Amino acid sequence: MTIEKQHTLKQAASCDGIGLHSGKLVEMTLRPAPVDTGIVFVRTDLEGHPQVHAVASNITATTRATTLTENGASVTTIEHLMAALAILKIDNCYVEMSAAEPPVGDGSAQAFIDEIQKAGIQEQDGERQVYHVDRAFSHYDGDRSIVVLPYEGFRITFTSINPHPLLGTQVLDVEDKGDCFLKEVAAARTVAFEEEIAQLRKMGLGLGGNLDNVVVFGKDKVLSKLRFPDELIRHKILDVIGDMYLLGPIHAHIICMKSGHAFNDNVSRQIDEYRKLHEYHPRHQASVQHKSEIRSKAMITLDIQEIQKILPHRYPMLLVDRIIELEPMKRAVGIKNITINEPQFIGHFPGNPIMPGVLLIEAMAQVGGVTLLYPEENRGKIAVFGKIDKVRFRRPIKPGDQLVTTAIITKIKGNMGVAHCEGTVDGEPACEGDFFFALAENKQ
Repeated sequence: MTIEKQHTLKQAASCDGIGLHSGKLVEMTLRPAPVDTGIVFVRTDLEGHPQVHAVASNITATTRATTLTENGASVTTIEHLMAALAILKIDNCYVEMSAAEPPVGDGSAQAFIDEIQKAGIQEQDGERQVYHVDRAFSHYDGDRSIVVLPYEGFRITFTSINPHPLLGTQVLDVEDKGDCFLKEVAAARTVAFEEEIAQLRKMGLGLGGNLDNVVVFGKDKVLSKLRFPDELIRHKILDVIGDMYLLGPIHAHIICMKSGHAFNDNVSRQIDEYRKLHEYHPRHQASVQHKSEIRSKAMITLDIQEIQKILPHRYPMLLVDRIIELEPMKRAVGIKNITINEPQFIGHFPGNPIMPGVLLIEAMAQVGGVTLLYPEENRGKIAVFGKIDKVRFRRPIKPGDQLVTTAIITKIKGNMGVAHCEGTVDGEPACEGDFFFALAENKQ
């Protein structure tokens, strides 16, 4: 049996440009890193140059891109660069960036691959840690799904069904053999539709896109020059490669049906938690821990009775029904079931009931509040707003919907905390905002 070795770059590689979504200039340098370092982003524009490790447990958002947060810093739209590193089997690399988003390059992984190949690839003494998936993992949402199965090798099968007359149903199956990924998917670019571009830009997205780095579909024609007849599905597979490389190299067969970043995030987290319970891995775990210790930290859930012990709110202002994931002072995922029996629907567009925006703000904030108030030393306190910023509502939320809010604590200083919250319905973005809290005594 051949033992695979780890790899890094022989020398630094520079990739400068503008971000796909932010449109901001960024200087990015890829640097060699020692064995077992993994992929580590370094925000050179922030005080102290905080590091963000490219691991599944640091995923904090998946709206149109994958975002990672650690040490009070975030990086976003990292999937194309991660795909390039995966395809070239780069295990260890420091990614220094002067902004939160890497340069868009040509909209694919190819520009990054070209620069890495120019710099050269260095074999290292350490053995490559390839995780062999040994059971099935899956996530379903309506007719969309992702399934990860045991497989000797790395294979992706993707089915895309799109109503656009030039797209329809596309199916592609690729396996990491030889230079297959390099030839078949590395150069596939991001896809957008002409009718959605104006709205995306109002949302602050796609500001760095153009007809060269994005494949734009008009109503009845392609406005960009295609590199592949089925470039959309090839780019979808590229995103899967990049997102799943947050687990490091794996052996698995990944089967996708109309899925996206949120689905990749879901199964990668499942695999990450399962792996932590069953084996040591140097990139993802600093030391071997007892299984119960890992589970008690990573798998905290709260029912409504437990939530009421933490939050002072009560009906009709208690707007979180269950916490399904909780890492105190770091991250929480909460559920709010929207029902027609709630009092706001009596007077808020009663003929067309829509959840009021102010209550969505409160619902998101309460998930952030649980994250901050869970520790014993904060019990009995209240989390009050200091400021609310960058709130966006992306779709109406109605009775029958289930709002799933992910709250990430991005900063803590003294009795102050900042949470970035994103709400989804059926896996699609619904609302988001940044919430500045002060923890205060509850004087009754």
